Amino acid sequence: MERQVEEYIQSLSDIDLLEYTRTETHLSEALEFAKIELAGRHLTSDRLSALDKQLEQREKAREEEARAVASEPLSFDWRLAVFLCGIYCGIPLLLFIPAWCRFRKEGARRKNKEMWIFALAGFCLQLILILLRIPPWSWFAKLF
Repeated sequence: MERQVEEYIQSLSDIDLLEYTRTETHLSEALEFAKIELAGRHLTSDRLSALDKQLEQREKAREEEARAVASEPLSFDWRLAVFLCGIYCGIPLLLFIPAWCRFRKEGARRKNKEMWIFALAGFCLQLILILLRIPPWSWFAKLF
């Protein structure tokens, strides 16, 4: 194991070290070293139970933050931009692929869903305008 990892583990606070030992995404060597480091700190059972409570509170706060991010609506500017891009046959929607990916990665499910809804609404409006023989740029140009 690299010396940098050992130094990082040694520099962790008690609560962060306890959380590190309970995370299974780390290398097994690093986890073993972290468990040895935790045992070497000689924490009392009262201190460990207090740290457990703090970890539970930290996890609840993270879950609450994730729920808040997931339920946050798409702003009006984004809705309008995606809708207008949908009107023009969806080709400009290619510019929004990085935003869709970012929203999905961040867990902003509502924003991701609303982008699809407004893009689809714009695209459907485009089809309706074509059926009515109204070019979308004619009424859009009159707005400006």
